[in-house]
Amino acid sequence: MTVCRVVVVGAGVSGLVAARELTKHPELEVICLEGSDRVGGQLHTLEIDGAAVDVGAEAIHLGAPHVAALVRELGLAERVVGAARGASVMGTRKGLRPLPAGVGPTGPTKIWPVLKSGILTPRGLLRAGLEPLMARRRVPEDVTVGSFTQGRFGKEVTDTFVDPLLGNLHGGDVHRLSLQATAPQLVADASNGTSMLLKNLHLPAPLARVAARVRRTPSPTPPRTATQGASALPMFATWPGGLQELTAALAAEVDVRTDARVTGLEREGQGWRVLVEGQEPLLADHVLLTAPGAASAELLREHCPQAAALYDHVPMASVATVVLGYEPAAATANPTLRDHNGILLPSNLVRTFKAATNLSRKWPGLGARHHLMRASVGRFGSSLAEELTDEQMTRRVADEISDLTGLAARPELAQVHRWPASMPQLQPGHKDRVEAARDALATVGGITIAGCSVDGLGIGSTVKSGQQAAREIITTCKDKD
Repeated sequence: MTVCRVVVVGAGVSGLVAARELTKHPELEVICLEGSDRVGGQLHTLEIDGAAVDVGAEAIHLGAPHVAALVRELGLAERVVGAARGASVMGTRKGLRPLPAGVGPTGPTKIWPVLKSGILTPRGLLRAGLEPLMARRRVPEDVTVGSFTQGRFGKEVTDTFVDPLLGNLHGGDVHRLSLQATAPQLVADASNGTSMLLKNLHLPAPLARVAARVRRTPSPTPPRTATQGASALPMFATWPGGLQELTAALAAEVDVRTDARVTGLEREGQGWRVLVEGQEPLLADHVLLTAPGAASAELLREHCPQAAALYDHVPMASVATVVLGYEPAAATANPTLRDHNGILLPSNLVRTFKAATNLSRKWPGLGARHHLMRASVGRFGSSLAEELTDEQMTRRVADEISDLTGLAARPELAQVHRWPASMPQLQPGHKDRVEAARDALATVGGITIAGCSVDGLGIGSTVKSGQQAAREIITTCKDKD
């Protein structure tokens, strides 16, 4: 049996998932190289105030079947900790208001909760209610998320809901983010002219059939869940030791070498010589690049300029996470901190932080001595996460939380973790550029790309990216035999 050596560059989620999948095949020798001193990439858990606190991604979404399946495969399902029930509040011109039911990152799917919330003006509500008519304007090409939602629901819905939800998730501007790359679940609705409001109406069956004929789409059927046929998992979850339990479980099944920064690639016959700073080069039959955009671009530039150009088209935003600890009694006496899991702010409110998670309420078993909150600072086009000192950032965030919630207490502890140039901004045309880059790499041979700069942010996207890359490499290596 011929052994094919695969070197994975980057031990974030995509790299670890891919390496684990590849390791299942005895004909593959797999080595995963990580330039830093830890694995996990943007999953990073710190011990703060006696608790495991995630300062990167904060929770895992187990509604995605492929993510739930991975968690079960790793034996982590029994240790999952679900988030406490409770909604977030939104910053509005009228102060904080509960996030209406049925409002997601790409707009409302139910109009009545939005109507009752009092968040939108009468004019904004009227415009949002016209969505079934506006849906007739089909959008066949890739556009920005903001352009799509504004065309469907109007500017007020986009500014009030889509910006603080989807924009904050990506640390970006919804008027620059690609619909295909960052909200792929809406592509069919955009191209088919399907109304997002009508398809989510829960009508009696006869009326549903009539509505389906009117809008020329199939009658709604109950969606399948990721838990059918298996024990139910919470939709949003973590573990007692934080999200590092996921990356640790992945790394335990892989040959990972940290403090191994890859500085270059050189052709070696039909394979590659992988240059590692301060170490002997590694020979590889195949290389998988999952490192952040700029690093992958430099490794590719000499050998495949078109693939390097893909990363050049992906600007990166810098963000920071601020963890604040309050005296427990003072925090739980505050109605906002007592009753809600977080705060979401639209960018037009011009605050230092864009979102805050009420950690001690959302995760009751956290075990911290103080009542902890974590706030996110920075987005594309803003330099706050880079320019403010730790002291300035924590003071401004604490002042704004007090102003918004009426909390009189000052934080008794604070910690800042920075993520420079870490949030890829996938702009319209990204999917086409990815396809072109992969086609160009196929002519070079022996290199595959994956990761958040390629296939999008979020644990679900990065898991899928790693799995797809592994399948491609397995097929390529078998073809060589």
